[in-house]
Amino acid sequence: MIIDMEESNFNQELKEALSKKQEWFNSVRFQDLVNQYRLMNTCFHNLYETLTKKNIIVPDPYRLDKRINEITVPENTPYSDSDMGKVMGTRFSDFDMMLDYLCTYFRFTTESLTIANIKKLLDFNKAFDWENLSSNSTSPNTRGFSALIASAKMGSPAVIQSMINDSIDKCVKCAAEIAKILNETGIFQRELYKGEIRKNIFDHPDFNREKAFSSSDAELAEIKRLYPKVMGKKTFYNDLVNEIIAEDQGSDKERLQSAVLNRLKIKEEVKSDSKKQTGPGSKELLMMTVTAIGAMAPTLAQLQEKLEEDFRLLYTKKKNFFTKLGELLKRAFHLKEKEKIINLPVKDSKTGVEKTQKLNVTDFMFNLTRKTHVYAGIGNKGVEYSKIESAAEDSILIFVNKQISEVQSDFTIMNALDAYFKNNVDDSVKAKVKGLQIELSALRNSIINANKKRGEYASFREESEQMRKLGIKDNV
Repeated sequence: MIIDMEESNFNQELKEALSKKQEWFNSVRFQDLVNQYRLMNTCFHNLYETLTKKNIIVPDPYRLDKRINEITVPENTPYSDSDMGKVMGTRFSDFDMMLDYLCTYFRFTTESLTIANIKKLLDFNKAFDWENLSSNSTSPNTRGFSALIASAKMGSPAVIQSMINDSIDKCVKCAAEIAKILNETGIFQRELYKGEIRKNIFDHPDFNREKAFSSSDAELAEIKRLYPKVMGKKTFYNDLVNEIIAEDQGSDKERLQSAVLNRLKIKEEVKSDSKKQTGPGSKELLMMTVTAIGAMAPTLAQLQEKLEEDFRLLYTKKKNFFTKLGELLKRAFHLKEKEKIINLPVKDSKTGVEKTQKLNVTDFMFNLTRKTHVYAGIGNKGVEYSKIESAAEDSILIFVNKQISEVQSDFTIMNALDAYFKNNVDDSVKAKVKGLQIELSALRNSIINANKKRGEYASFREESEQMRKLGIKDNV
């Protein structure tokens, strides 16, 4: 009778602990996991795009034909140095697409994150050895990654090199945090499996409790007898079943039971009881918009690089004797260079009406360079980011609105410049003009993302204001 009472108390505590921990994983911990995958997705995609644009890797020609509906891991077999660009292009693409699948389509729940899927995700996490990207690595993927990154940095502007380093650093941290959460989930899944056996088999009307608890062998036999009928095709894990028996009938069962309950405690509950964080606050949402603005830096840097070359080509004219003489005199007498002004046909995105706009090339490029450096500082969570974060929320909103407005204006001008160069550059160098459409497409997507984040912030503020007027206070 005493044994039954002890068993009943443990089982009841176990059920409650499993239920609470499962809810915590589904509502809190897996949100942390998704956030890590999203950050890794952004950083890795930046690396993938950089390597593609520099023609260091060959994009997978079948990328758009591939349909992902399960967790898969990129190949990690050896390849020849001559095939590196093509092979690593495909493997980078596969990794990039799998991250996108995990962030967009995969549902992170205790039901979907089975022990088998956790193993697949841990293997996927090791597709590249993020902490040891070395040319001496025994992993073909890691070795290739290291060589490709070295090529990408060579001769690149400082802002691109900084973006590459920052993206890799963030991927290192993401991979470590993802592995930590997956291992936590694996430990919990073991306890959840044991809890299922206790619930579905021990509570089954055909389970002979008296016989089962007469000895360890009898309990194992009784579990095995009912397992196929109750658990179906679910894998039978001998080691976990033996843990159940040890917790029920072992010589130190009290210690084992206590250890199980301790493993199921939610450590985060120790944090402030007075304030329960149910989600990001308004300032956090606004800072997500700031981060989205910072993510534009690599694209702006690439546009800046191409624009400088295209403007150089634009002002390359066949020089006659008098042109050359004029340049020599200006240098000799330190005369100020004439401002470079162009009459740029710009189409209004809303009305479609084309108007001519006077563009001061020097000022435009200076402002673009300044903006790129500021955004890079934000993206790297540097001094610029810290200053914005420490400011008042309304001041941050003013900054966000100003930046999005300016980038939209810059986008319109650069889009017009793309056509202007093709029409006005001297025929002798026209073939060297660098098109801007790939980078402009990426910038357009970044602007859309920043606007979306700003919209989420505005909706949250509006909803919070309505609740305040109604006298309802949130717990954030």
